[in-house]
Amino acid sequence: MRIDLERMQDDFRIAQSGKRSRHSPADRTEPSLFQYDYLLLNALSRDIARLLKLVPDRPARALDLGSDKCPYRSWLEAKGFEVRTIDISPGSGADYSGTVEATGLPDDSFDLVLCTQVLEHCDNPWQGVREIRRILSPGGHAVLSVPHVWFYHPHPKDHWRFTQEGLIRLCRDGGLEPLVMYGQGGSLLCAAQVLNFLAYGLLGRGGAPLYAVVNALGALADRLVPNTLFCSNFACLVQKAREG
Repeated sequence: MRIDLERMQDDFRIAQSGKRSRHSPADRTEPSLFQYDYLLLNALSRDIARLLKLVPDRPARALDLGSDKCPYRSWLEAKGFEVRTIDISPGSGADYSGTVEATGLPDDSFDLVLCTQVLEHCDNPWQGVREIRRILSPGGHAVLSVPHVWFYHPHPKDHWRFTQEGLIRLCRDGGLEPLVMYGQGGSLLCAAQVLNFLAYGLLGRGGAPLYAVVNALGALADRLVPNTLFCSNFACLVQKAREG
């Protein structure tokens, strides 16, 4: 199957025409069983909550990097964080405008950075991780999540997929030390999620009852036959070393 190098993004937008796939913050932290991407979002939300519990509660500053609304805002504020957002689009409503590779923010300015499902869109994720380290305060933490099995989604571009080992290498190359990693879903969950991708491509939002059935069966199968070697996604808690 030949891919037209000049029409990749156009083909994606034609395929997505008339399908609403953008999510509200609530759709990400408490996804509905009727969403086609429930299996990933439910697992990701659960694992980000687990990782955030490992970050000390304290009055501090947190940045959601690559988000205008921060779906995890209430969780962060409950831990004492003052939350700011940054997005690539100047008119998005985020507090700052910038990219992961070039935030334009001062050195050591945040104690926690969230960068969830964003690094795959970066031109240079290695520079992105170095930038996260630069804006983190010494001893500060970051929560990074990346896809391993996901469809092409140029928002505005889609460059990368990561293995668990690749994410660890990316973090260490950028000067951040991985502390804890979770994989979202094993091979059976991945299979169910891909089935819902295919159904969504044909049915759009009208396939919600089918998605719910596949989601329920996929979640059950994943609990019965877990597999950490073939995951849909990975989320990792990393830390910047303290000075001295």
